Amino acid sequence: MAKLPDHVGIDFGTHSVKAVELSGISTNKPTLVNLGSQVTPKGVINSEDIADQKKLADVLKRLYDASAIKNRQVVMALPEFSVFTRFFELPGVKKEELKEAVYYEAKQYIPLPLNEVQLDYVPIGFNTEKNAPRVLVVAAAKKVVNIYVNIAAQAGLDLLSIETESVAMGRAMYKSTGKNTLVMLDFGANSTDMSIISEGYLVFSQSIAIGSDSLTQAVVNKFNLDTQRAEEFKRNYGLVDNVLEGKILSVLTPIIESILVEVRRGVEFFKSRTLSIAPTDYVLSGDGALLPGLKEYVAKSLNANVMIAMPWNNIIIDKRFEDIAMKGAPSYSVAIGLALKDE
Repeated sequence: MAKLPDHVGIDFGTHSVKAVELSGISTNKPTLVNLGSQVTPKGVINSEDIADQKKLADVLKRLYDASAIKNRQVVMALPEFSVFTRFFELPGVKKEELKEAVYYEAKQYIPLPLNEVQLDYVPIGFNTEKNAPRVLVVAAAKKVVNIYVNIAAQAGLDLLSIETESVAMGRAMYKSTGKNTLVMLDFGANSTDMSIISEGYLVFSQSIAIGSDSLTQAVVNKFNLDTQRAEEFKRNYGLVDNVLEGKILSVLTPIIESILVEVRRGVEFFKSRTLSIAPTDYVLSGDGALLPGLKEYVAKSLNANVMIAMPWNNIIIDKRFEDIAMKGAPSYSVAIGLALKDE
């Protein structure tokens, strides 16, 4: 594979679009060149409507102007909920037969005709006991991929590559923690994305259709507050049990538990498919990772070692960027991972 030049990683979130530009991405300590963030217009993510795509392209233009980013070469991520990811073991399949075998297996699981998807796979080792190559298959509807190709073109950007949020996240987490076996939970507005990295490879990924906005709405419903006030209560008190008589905790706990039920199921599926021991290290990222008490709650509920993502570790940051980079640092994980992609 050809090496990528230094570029800008662009992460499209429900509430914000984030961009990160690094230099020296193949070195031990890349340098932050620039970064920026802009509010995402409501309802435009993955929209096939030309007007919505123009809105996102205009957001990118404003982001570039406001942050004075000069580099027009970019790598973007597809939202995890729009991507199909599956781990396969293919007993008895030889190297020269791998491509055909992958397509045959994928055809049985992907819920779209293969001529309507962009499909790729990555070899991720070999199970010697089963004489089986292991691969990770990633597929996305061509119409979704085309949305982001169109957005980049309208914004005047040179799109070098598109990948999944979970792959980008794994790259950022390995760079920042040095750990190559992790469970990653990315708490977004509308969903929580769960990914498992084993021995440096992404082996499992799923999007859980519950996110931070569900927590806010629960506070709205319980206390009859407006959305802004409910968001403040959530962000200030979260899952802490000794404030407001634990009232916010009692409202949020059932929703968090619903997420963790799906996380446990994901871990069990991973164990059954790979016959491997599940990782005990968890990392929380995204805006929602900063919910007070979340780290402690997840650690206790899952009996796991849990950390909040600090994706800027091992990246050189000039003082003029420190405040903006560190404020909400976990939410930059995907954009950093995209900026770190070197091939």
